Amino acid sequence: MEEYNGIIIFGEMGSGKDTLADMIIEEHPGIKKYGLGDLIRSMKPILRVSPQWKGKERGFYQSIADKLREIDNNILNKYCLSKMFSDYSKGELREVTLENEIEDISFNLNLVSNEFIPMIVGGRTYDDYDYWKSIGFMIVGIKTDKDLRMNRLILRDGEEVAKKSDPNHNTEKNVADIVKKADCVLENNGTLEDLRKKVKKINFSKV
Repeated sequence: MEEYNGIIIFGEMGSGKDTLADMIIEEHPGIKKYGLGDLIRSMKPILRVSPQWKGKERGFYQSIADKLREIDNNILNKYCLSKMFSDYSKGELREVTLENEIEDISFNLNLVSNEFIPMIVGGRTYDDYDYWKSIGFMIVGIKTDKDLRMNRLILRDGEEVAKKSDPNHNTEKNVADIVKKADCVLENNGTLEDLRKKVKKINFSKV
């Protein structure tokens, strides 16, 4: 059996991606979590001086992501990857070259995964799926009914923010289909204990 180089979790808004990630870490302490939106969320302080975005915080983050992807469709993926490489402490990693980009990245990830298993939360686009799949990541999908997701968003972000979130934004509209293609799909319509039982059954190895 061969181990995946890492894990990436896909799911719609409010589906429970971070909850799932935390449960996976409880079961496998050697896993280190990264957020695909970490670079975007680092701009959160701007909201304190931008009243025009009040109640539209998610739209603010989505707009930034759109602009960054105009530079490079995989810019958020590459930022996450660079964080993983920066966290590796056991020596020098291979330089990533244009000629052998995927090979060089996969070589480095094989080294990184001997120290810790990287796990990304927040996959949303086909570009995200293709990028991480190509470098040996396990694709995990989480599914939750629409009404339940909205209730959870209201509890987490407040009613105003939740109801102004755009489920038809390009970072959301394809997620449900991508989840169907995942190596492992978990339904999250029950209790936390129900989800925890499903996490215990996940096999992180591939033939």
